[in-house]
Amino acid sequence: MTKVAEKTAAPVNNHNLKSVKPFRGGHGKVPSEQSTKEIAKTAGEVPKADITEQAKALNAAEEVKAEAPAESAPSSSSSAKEVMTKASSVAKAISKVPILPIVTPSADSKALQVSEKKVTSDKKPEPPVHVIKKPAVIFIEGFSMFGISNGDGIKDMADNFPGAKKFDWTDNDKIVEEIKKHAPDQPVVLVGHSFGGDTAIEVANELNSPKQGFRAVDLLVSIDAVGMNKTIIPVNVKSNLNFFGEGMMPFIHGDPTVARNTKYTQVTNELRSLMHSKMDDNPEVQFEIFNKINDVLGNNKQEDELVIEIGDSQVKDIMEAILKHSGPQEA
Repeated sequence: MTKVAEKTAAPVNNHNLKSVKPFRGGHGKVPSEQSTKEIAKTAGEVPKADITEQAKALNAAEEVKAEAPAESAPSSSSSAKEVMTKASSVAKAISKVPILPIVTPSADSKALQVSEKKVTSDKKPEPPVHVIKKPAVIFIEGFSMFGISNGDGIKDMADNFPGAKKFDWTDNDKIVEEIKKHAPDQPVVLVGHSFGGDTAIEVANELNSPKQGFRAVDLLVSIDAVGMNKTIIPVNVKSNLNFFGEGMMPFIHGDPTVARNTKYTQVTNELRSLMHSKMDDNPEVQFEIFNKINDVLGNNKQEDELVIEIGDSQVKDIMEAILKHSGPQEA
């Protein structure tokens, strides 16, 4: 294996270093024993190099930072004793402070009940829900101007039917709210004359929706309803009794009604030769309406059960009396 001779670079003379003065020692000379001792004596006296004004400012700032913590920290045993003295005095003062017991109120305490009332007083209580366990029988009067309807017949029937209420033909929302007050298992009866008959059909359509739970209408009586497109009876109506008239002004008379689905609704149309404004006053019409309402409500009535408690000693007497009366009769 051949060796490659290492090339040594020739020394370069840097003339820029001629003006630099050494911090200690001679100019490249090995110090003697005597000079070494002198250097050791003067080790703390290091000659400072010439620096710029900016460097001096930085050195001054560093000296200030270095001196700051030294002043705050205890540098002698006397300062340490002062710290210990202050700590012991603080400990003695703390030991003399009385310890107060922490009292938690019980569930029965008045203070806790008062605080609970203050917290709950800000919340508005929900209104109680009242359900009427009676049928909803509603009479609706029509437009009582220009001789179209005087409302006397509707008022007369509403005043004389037990539990009935009367509304105006513009009270659609009020009628729906009144029906919602009654229990869902209670019958609903709507009787309307003229525009009130149209309102009765509109209310039935409103109840026939998911929002109202498809509330059933057991009987809808329309007396010469005059509104447009109010001749179709929705499926939630079980029975519709419709009176319509004929006369010199047919445009103010009603029309025959039809069931949207005969599987769910029974429709009865009756033609009456009566004036529009007098149809709800007619005694025959009123009699038929009352009779129909009683049939509907009678079919939905449930008699109260009568329970009689009988003792064991009475059972024998009752059985003997039954056998005695059921035996062969004397000729």
